[in-house]
Amino acid sequence: MKCIFIYNPKSGKEQILKNKNYIISQLQKKYDIVDVHETISQEDTIQKAKDSCGKYDAIIFSGGDGTFNDVACGISEMENRPLLGYIPTGTVNDIARNLKISKNIKKAVKVILDGNVANHDVGIINGRYFIYVAAIGTFSASSYRTKHQLKKTFGKLAYAIDGLQDLVNPAIFDVKITTEEGECFEGKSTLLLVMNSKSAGGVPFNKNGHLNDGKFDIIVVKKYIGNGIIAIANTVLMGIRRKRITRYYHVIRSSSFNIIINEDITWTLDGEQGMKGSVEVINKHKHIQIFVPFKHNKPRSKHL
Repeated sequence: MKCIFIYNPKSGKEQILKNKNYIISQLQKKYDIVDVHETISQEDTIQKAKDSCGKYDAIIFSGGDGTFNDVACGISEMENRPLLGYIPTGTVNDIARNLKISKNIKKAVKVILDGNVANHDVGIINGRYFIYVAAIGTFSASSYRTKHQLKKTFGKLAYAIDGLQDLVNPAIFDVKITTEEGECFEGKSTLLLVMNSKSAGGVPFNKNGHLNDGKFDIIVVKKYIGNGIIAIANTVLMGIRRKRITRYYHVIRSSSFNIIINEDITWTLDGEQGMKGSVEVINKHKHIQIFVPFKHNKPRSKHL
């Protein structure tokens, strides 16, 4: 069997550089051939993942949520998609939290060696792929605005420092959502998230979220009163409860929907900068496969 190990040397606090040789030596216990590629850019990561399809049995990669997005973007449009093995070394690692993959490098490598595999949904938003969250509005841009050196020094706190500018001037925009099931929402929002995740930005506020069941949780944080910060604070601190509609938020579940936004504001996809304005979103159910721990939770059948 053959695998390629793709790693982002600048991810998180750059601990991957100290552990690279250990990872390679462990992978060689499972794979006859272990090729290695150090990424130099987002485009390079996407292209290398794409080129690996049909050539390798597995792509093992290390980085943060953005690196996961890049690898997923690279393989998702291809037919012969390799298995994915994830070693999380980013600042937040929301995807690893969802999959219950440890941030401890040795434990993460053991998951790959153990060989338990799960299917994972992939989202398409205006033709671009994402794995766990597409967000727009207040605080959503902090993940890609925050400078690497700041993240290296302060970790998660770096995002809070960057987010101060949104606290002073939060986004408020009109939004209309229509789903293939006929559900509709129309109103003012300060933050909107399309989630296949229980957490975003390191905050597990969507604990009742449903993973990899073919649908997304669309969470509209309403303006409510003032500048919308109260609604965001309540949603994050108190979490999304089983009640779908409150004064602070509105939750919709769907596998295919349109979001109309009459503002020139930018989406964030798995922590990376995306497109602007209105979008069409589609869920590609069980589109990729990834190594996960044996205790990984299966998708729930209950709905909000």
